[in-house]
Amino acid sequence: MPRRVLVERDGSTFDLVEVPAPNEHHLQEIMKAQPQLLPADDLGFDDDLLVVGRETSLASGYIDLLCIASTGDVVLIEFKTGPQNPDFRHALAQLIDYGSDLWRLSVEEFDRGVVQRYLSSGRAEASRRGDVSLADAIASSGWTLDEEQTESLYGRLGEVLMTGDIHYVVAAQRFTPAMQTSLDYLNSTMRFGRFYLVEIVQMKGAELVAHAAQVVSAPPKRTSSSAGTPSGQADEAAFLSAIADERYRDAMRDLLASCISLGIEVKWRSQGASLRIVVPDRRQPLSIGWVLPESSHWQGARFATFGVDPTSLAKTPSVEAIISRYVARLGTLVGARAVPAKLEAFIFDPSTLPRVHQELAEVLGSLVQELNAQ
Repeated sequence: MPRRVLVERDGSTFDLVEVPAPNEHHLQEIMKAQPQLLPADDLGFDDDLLVVGRETSLASGYIDLLCIASTGDVVLIEFKTGPQNPDFRHALAQLIDYGSDLWRLSVEEFDRGVVQRYLSSGRAEASRRGDVSLADAIASSGWTLDEEQTESLYGRLGEVLMTGDIHYVVAAQRFTPAMQTSLDYLNSTMRFGRFYLVEIVQMKGAELVAHAAQVVSAPPKRTSSSAGTPSGQADEAAFLSAIADERYRDAMRDLLASCISLGIEVKWRSQGASLRIVVPDRRQPLSIGWVLPESSHWQGARFATFGVDPTSLAKTPSVEAIISRYVARLGTLVGARAVPAKLEAFIFDPSTLPRVHQELAEVLGSLVQELNAQ
């Protein structure tokens, strides 16, 4: 039975009814011209995808759409050009070939050899015409990324290119159960790479034509365990095992456990993790702490550092007073050492954290309580 959408306009209602498109090529051209139709949320991303390739030539052929997400993930989209299983297998094989073309490129090679060629090809949309590099495209994307998130984007992009952990999307008007079974098999057996089927729907009614896209088959969500962690990205077990000082390691383990129990997200990156909370003013969580290996630092943050990036906080005015009180409480803890750089934060080193990790957990608890009471 065709799907229907009830539309209200000028006090009256009417149905838009799903109808077959003239052909797959018709829908393909609509999606290429309007890539915002891609259901980024269903692919696991908060923001719209950024197109960095459209009919771009790779060693194996021409990829229909090549996108990146604000997380740094790479999304390849290939359109099935016919209704039969061989057409589906051909599209799937092409995607894997294109993924192998990108595999093991450095970020710089990806930028110069793929993105910059697309931006200078004339196929880029009008809003991208002034962009000459990946950095330009990201800056004009509409994403509101702070310095930490931008750094994380490039870090994740490098990991994806190195491991091949790419999002592969086959788009078409219809898929059969056999096609979905093939996709389930790939998602269950491949260590890296995630496969999706996206149906493109055309609807008509009252002299209107509408189009929509929805994910109809997707991989199960990956856990945060080390088995699902991309190569080059830290995880809690590896991070803790690298700490030689037993008292510091135990204090760090207890502190991370407190964060998780309070609902604070522990976002592991290539070096350590950022501790993040959900706030109403922005789609991405706000970082309120960082844990880093002893040999690493970021913007002056080292070891266990708690506080905030003022640039990020400025975009979150609804919680500014609460965060300011949080930072002030941190400064009262014994041994807290102010970050001598861009962050409004305090460092708790291996000699300090074991003495104050319980007080730190109480400060974090007060922060969460105040945010929940808003």
